[in-house]
Amino acid sequence: MSTIRVTVLRDGDPVDGHRVVIEFSGIDGGLSQAEYTGSDGIAEFDVEGNRDGDVFVDGANVSQWNTSSATDITVNL
Repeated sequence: MSTIRVTVLRDGDPVDGHRVVIEFSGIDGGLSQAEYTGSDGIAEFDVEGNRDGDVFVDGANVSQWNTSSATDITVNL
């Protein structure tokens, strides 16, 4: 199992309360349940298998992830 960690920053500082969702690519794709950033600006998702997809913050597509290389994503608002 891999953990996708999304850190949301504004002016270099972590921000809380932002809605983060990851999308899973492929035929069995879909969307994760929403997670909200904490005071550390982090939202985490546990993902099984070799997967990839997109990252959405407050409904905007902001990045991509892949369990084999991009599991720590930083988003600057």
